[in-house]
Amino acid sequence: LKKIHLKPKEVVPAKHLENLFCKHFGYENSEGSWIPKNSLESTFVLSDDERADLLGDRQNENPFSETGLDQWKSLLELALSIDHPSATNRIWTCGLTDGGLHNIFLNEENLWMFDLGEPSLEPIPAFLTKFLMSFFHALGMEEDEKGDWVVRFEQDENGKLRLTEKTKELLPKVISSFNITVNRLINELFDGKHRVRELLVRYVITQLISDAAFCIEKWRTKGGGDELRSEHQYYLEKWLWRALWDIFVSEELRRRYLTRLMLKKQLESRHLDSYLG
Repeated sequence: LKKIHLKPKEVVPAKHLENLFCKHFGYENSEGSWIPKNSLESTFVLSDDERADLLGDRQNENPFSETGLDQWKSLLELALSIDHPSATNRIWTCGLTDGGLHNIFLNEENLWMFDLGEPSLEPIPAFLTKFLMSFFHALGMEEDEKGDWVVRFEQDENGKLRLTEKTKELLPKVISSFNITVNRLINELFDGKHRVRELLVRYVITQLISDAAFCIEKWRTKGGGDELRSEHQYYLEKWLWRALWDIFVSEELRRRYLTRLMLKKQLESRHLDSYLG
């Protein structure tokens, strides 16, 4: 294997990415599965939602927890099963391939958008993915006073990554804004068909993981891991930190919405039991 050269500021994020990916996917029996729960929990201090803990092994019964090819199969089945024209009919994108908040400038009079690409036909849920994903993606690209991206983590006494105090304050507000937006989209575009929520959230989670892969590839393209090429680059570690943020927030979304779906099913079951009793 080629030796990877790391600058001092790249060591911490690279170590955690290795824990998430290399130590698991390096084995032949990984079967393309998703990041295992123990790797996530040994890397991040995740939300301590007691309701999620009560679910136990039942998490494995939900498509949010499926791995390998199973997750793609169930995602495609879900996308095709929603009985509403806005969920299946395609719209003309006019070349707007990335309508995220980070690609929009807005004032009281004008709206500027960039990152245009080839016009295409897309179903509305797919078209909305980049916009909804950008609620969280934008936090990974916030600039500090030096123009560098803000690092959203700090290491605790056990070496795990926990959110900074500022990020702890921001994330609930972002999630609230995300929920309000998704609710309005469901009501206005899909006539209140709340099954679309699962599809939108799963698209967002998948897009965040895709961005994590993009960040790692960007780090390599710019010379990351190469002693000679990286000497001419500044602040390459930002791509590694952003990849970690993408992975963290995708897992937070998965846990929160999995909990929500499971609790809803439990409540429906109790109502049914009460009616039958």
